[in-house]
Formats: sequence, structure tokens, C-alpha cells
Amino acid sequence: MNGAWWAAVVQWRNWPLLVKLGVVLVVPVVGALVLGVLRVYQDVRLAESYRDIERVAALRVDLGHTLTAVQLERTEAARGGPNMALLAETTDAAIDRTRDTLGRAPELAEEVSLRYRAMTGTLGLLDYTRDRMINGGDRTVILNAYNAVTQAILDFDRALVGRFPDEQLTGTSIALNELQGMREQIGVQHATGLLGLADGQLTAVEGAPIVEAELRLDDNLGDFEAVAPPAMVGRYGRTVTGSALADRRVMTDAVRAGTARFDTDQWHASLSTSGDLMRQVSEDEARRLRAESGRLAEYISNRAGAESVLLLTLVLLAAGIGGGLGRYLVRSFGTLRRTALEVAATRLPEAVAAIRAGDTGQAAIQPVPLRTTEEFGQLARAFDAVHSQAVRSAADEANLRRDLSNIFQNLSRRSQGLVERQLRQLEALEQKADDPDQLANLFRIDHLATRMRRNNENLMVLSGATLSRRFTEPVPLSDVLRAAVSEVEQYQRALIRSAPGLRIVGYAAGDLIRSAAELIENATTFSPPQSQVVIESTERADGSLRVEILDQGVGMGDAELRTANERVAAGGGAGVPISRQMGLFVVGRLTARHGITVALGRREGAGLCAAVTVPATLVTHDEQPVPALTAHAGPVADRLELAGIHVRLPEFPSARTPASILFTAHTPVDSPAPAAGGFTWLRGPAGAPGVAPVAPAAAPVALGPNGLPKRVPKGQLLAPPAPPVAPPSGGAPARDPARARGFLSAFQAGVRDGQNQKGEA
Repeated sequence: MNGAWWAAVVQWRNWPLLVKLGVVLVVPVVGALVLGVLRVYQDVRLAESYRDIERVAALRVDLGHTLTAVQLERTEAARGGPNMALLAETTDAAIDRTRDTLGRAPELAEEVSLRYRAMTGTLGLLDYTRDRMINGGDRTVILNAYNAVTQAILDFDRALVGRFPDEQLTGTSIALNELQGMREQIGVQHATGLLGLADGQLTAVEGAPIVEAELRLDDNLGDFEAVAPPAMVGRYGRTVTGSALADRRVMTDAVRAGTARFDTDQWHASLSTSGDLMRQVSEDEARRLRAESGRLAEYISNRAGAESVLLLTLVLLAAGIGGGLGRYLVRSFGTLRRTALEVAATRLPEAVAAIRAGDTGQAAIQPVPLRTTEEFGQLARAFDAVHSQAVRSAADEANLRRDLSNIFQNLSRRSQGLVERQLRQLEALEQKADDPDQLANLFRIDHLATRMRRNNENLMVLSGATLSRRFTEPVPLSDVLRAAVSEVEQYQRALIRSAPGLRIVGYAAGDLIRSAAELIENATTFSPPQSQVVIESTERADGSLRVEILDQGVGMGDAELRTANERVAAGGGAGVPISRQMGLFVVGRLTARHGITVALGRREGAGLCAAVTVPATLVTHDEQPVPALTAHAGPVADRLELAGIHVRLPEFPSARTPASILFTAHTPVDSPAPAAGGFTWLRGPAGAPGVAPVAPAAAPVALGPNGLPKRVPKGQLLAPPAPPVAPPSGGAPARDPARARGFLSAFQAGVRDGQNQKGEA
């Protein structure tokens, strides 16, 4: 049960607002509609009941006419007059009208149906009574038969009294029945008196029915006055009055006292007048009862119709008001929602971008288009306040970023100036140094200063400043790659294979150098120390240049690789990168300036491939391709390979430490003539037998007067793809240069550490 209730609540919470409003409005509307329909239904039923009452009242009018006809026929039979045939036709016609009216009357109750069947059976006595009257039968029996018929009609009329639900109509209906009873008692007195006076003398036995009828008449009059409405009693008093009634009362009192002294004409005149007055009142009240029932039925029917129209109008009005209110609420909520989403997705980012770009005029956000003062208008103003605060916060953030950027620029420029001064001092010390070990240390410090300069430039890139190191002329691709390798800490592990004879436009060469240096730095940092990082470059069919930096590291997972590519792709944005991926952010920002794309991907086996694609608009062709630089290998290359340099020499030059052979001259010589007290690098043409690839050095130098190498700026070497070394004539297998270089590099590091420990001891 609780689970179902909670599911219903959750389902309700997820319903749209318009549906919720519809449900909230439907409940009271449906409730009012049900109550209204019930009320209309009750009124319709009441109107139908009054229609039934009207038909019953019409039936009672016809019953009154039938009763009058039978009473007249009975009086004529008591007189023995010649008008029996005419009165019989009148009675039969009244009975037929009563039956027709009864057929249009509503369905009768069980008791009423019994009374109707009894009356129908009693009416069959009329034919028998008329035959006896024609054949000269006993008129007392005939009179009793007529009395039975009239009594059956009165009983049926009394049974119809209960069909009236209205209290006033019920009183009128009961009073009308009492009037009919009073008429019947006068009719009985009239017929009985005429029959007794036929022989000229009314005996006590013949007068007993008259006395009994008078008693019943008094009872009926008392009941009439008790139940009849005051208006009906007043009409009765004004109608049933006069000398005829007084004479009837005197004669009936005389019959009761046994001193009757009147003749037939006096009795007939007095009782006929009294009966006519009673008949007039009863027939008028019966017609009035029918008219009142019809009026009430019409009133109730009209009221039901008016209630139906009113109910329909209220329902339509409630639906219209609810629909309009719901539409207003939904439209207001929709406006707030659309405006909030538009501000969050478009306006606020545009305002923030304008603020960061320094255009404060475009930073304003238009208010929510709701101008009302009720709750929705107040909510709209609250949204406007939130948006204004967001713009102010963005402006404050932009000012803070601008201040931090200025601070970074100032710090980086100061540090850059110090690094440049340090490089000049190192260059002066290198020119004066005679000790190879000291010179090697100075070169190492020189290289660290170069890396510090690159880090300062990265800081300037992050702060949004434009670097001052630019080239005015296109730079050969080989020089670009050598310059990038020279700025890497583990430069001896980077191997540049032969590059196409292309040049990079001057305004993009500096940024490409720094970007390639960052990618090479990452490759050397996150790959095994004994492995090589290979830089390959190819010209594509569309004229663009593709530079691939390949390492043999453990690689990256899918999520990390996707994050790194997103970091590079978003390098031009304003977000601050995390410290471990700052280099990728710098690469992305530098390459985004020139439309250069960088993509990181996996290599087959292990490692990563950083592919740099330079557009064709930034690439030009050399007049003459740059040849691959090679050097002759020699039998004493073991010590030279301590520096990661593969050469072939006719004889090993004189040197005191491995540090003295770490660097090579920028310009190769054609003959292998050693110099006294020093050495000279020997070069051979590319592809000569026994030639091994040459690895780049950190700071290429030339030889000084004392035979020591001297630093030459931008004197880096380019090594072609490593061809297999030809085996000696003795058939010994060729050595793997990369593997040998790795072992000798480790050996060189060990020798240096040992010398340092010896000096400290």
C-alpha cells in the first residue's frame, strides 16, 4: 500500500504543470457538476410528479362529473320521472370520459388499482338498476344500488388523494374529497326523502337514512374545515349559503324530531339547491386543483431548465477561467524557463565573453519579459537580480583574471629578463672555459636556463600575452625540430629522422617550436629511460605537414586520452588548466592561433603518438632539400656513444673526459685530420657505408683555439632514420645503435656520479 501511494506521489510530481492544474480544477468542477446534475434530476423528477398530479387532478374532475351524473340519475329514479333515458346517456358519457382520462393517467399504485377495479365492477350495477326501473322494480333496492355505485366512486377518489406530494395540494385534495362526500350525503337525503314522500307521509323508518346522512354531512364538514386551506374554506363559505340551506337544515331537524310537515316540492327544491351549490364548489375546487398542479409542474420544469442552463454556464465559465488561468500560469512558467535557459546557455556566456574581451557595453542582460507585479512578476525580478549578480561576478572574475594575468606577465617578464642575463653570463663563461668537465657543466646549466626560459614563456602564454620570439623569414623544418629538441631535458633520447625540405612561415615557427618541445618533453617524461622518442615528419598530399612524436610509454586509458585531447582542443579557451596538464593547455593555445591541430592517439603495441598537423598555408618549400647529416663510425665509438652520439672515426681523438666529446661542430669537415691537442668531427655523405645516425645535442658548438668545443647558437644536428650498420668484413653481426646508445648513456651517468663522489671525498 505504501509503495503504491509513493509511486502515485512520484508520478504526480512528474506530471506537467498544465495537467496538475487541470486535475486541481477538475475535482471541484466535477463535484459541483455532479451536485448540480443531481439537483436538476430531482427537479425534473418533481416536475414529472406534478405532471402526474395534474393528470390525476384531471381524472378527479371527470370523476366529479361522473359522480354528479350518477347522483342526478339516482334522484330522477327516486322521483320516477321520465328523464331516465337522457340522464343514463349522460352518465355513460361521463363514465367513458373518465376511462379515457384514466388511460392517460400515470401508473396507479396497488391500492388505487384495487379501488379502480372495485368501481368498475360496481358500475356494472347501473344496467341492472335501469332495467329494474323500467320493469317497475322496488325503488328502495334501486336506490341502494345507486348508493353503492356512488360510494365506489367516492372510494376511488379517496384513493387518489395520496398521489399529491405537495402539502398544500394534499390539503386541497383531501378537502375536495370531503366536499364530494358532503355532496353525496345531500344526494342521499334528497333521493331518500323523495322516495319516502312519494306516498305523502315520511315515516320514522324512512327518515332514518336522512338522519344518518346528516350526521355524516356534519362529520365531512368538520374534516373539510380541518384540512382545507383557508382560501378554500372561505370560498366554500361564500358559495354554500342561502335560504335553501337553512330550509334543508330545518326540514332535516324535523325529520329527526319526527314532526316533518313539508311536501315533496319543498324538499326537492331545497335539496336540489343545496346539492347544486355543493357541486359548484367541488367542481371549481377540482378544476383549481388541476390548474395548480399544472402551474407547479410548469414552474418546476422551468426551474429545472434554468438550473441546467445555469449549471452549464457555470461549468463553462469555470472551465474558461481555469483554462485561462492555467494558460497564463503555463505561459509565465514557460517564459521564465525559456529565459532562464537562454540566459544560462547563450546570454550569460556571451556577456561573460564580452566582459573578458573588455567590451562592457555588451555585458548587460535583458530582463525577463514579465511586467506584472504579482508572484510571477516578482519571480521574474528575482531572476533579473540573479542575472545581474552573475554579470557582476563575471566582471569581478574578469578583473581578477586580468590582474592575475598582468601579475603573471610581469613575473614572467622579470624572470625572462633574469634568464636572458643568465644565458649571456653562461655564454661568456663558456667562451673562457678550458676545462672540458667545467665546460660540460656550463652547458648543462645553459640547457637548464633554456628550459627555464621555455617555462617562463609558457607562463606568458597562460596569461594571454604574445611572445616576442618571432622569425621574420621562413624557418627550415629541420631547424624547427632541432630547436624543439634542444629545449627538452632528456634531449639525448630524442631522435629526429630525415625531414622533407619544407619551411615554416616565420610568424608560426616560434609557436610550433614551443608546441613540439612540450610534446617531446611529455614523451620523454612518460616513457622508459632506455627508450627513444622518434620524431617523424611527412608532407601530405594537400600540402600540409604532419609531424608525429612517437614514444614507447605505457600509454593512456580511453578516458585519460579523451580528456587530454579535449584539453588540447580547448587550449584557446579561458579556463585554467590543472598543473599536470599545463603543457597540453599551452600546446592547445599556441596551435589554436594558427589553425594547427594536435591529436593524441595510441600506437600499436605500446606508447602514444602525438600528431601535429600544420596547414598548407603555413608551409613553404626549400629551394634545395636539406641533406641527412651522418658521421663515420669508428672502432673507438664506445666512449662517443656515452653522449648518445654515433660516429665512425679513423682514430679516437685525444680527450680527458667523456664530457669533452658531448658536442659537435655545426659545420662538418670533409677530411678526417685530427688537430693537435683537440679533435674534429668527421662527416661522410648521407647513405655512405658504415654510417650511423647522429643524435642531436643540447648546445652544438665549434672548436676554440685550445681544442675545446665552443657553443654555437642553433647549431643542432638532424639525424635521418637509422639504417642498418654494415657488418665488418669478418662477418660479425651489426650492433643495434639505439640499444648501444641506451647502455652507454647509463654508463656515462654512472661515470659522472662516481667522479662527483670522488671529488666530495
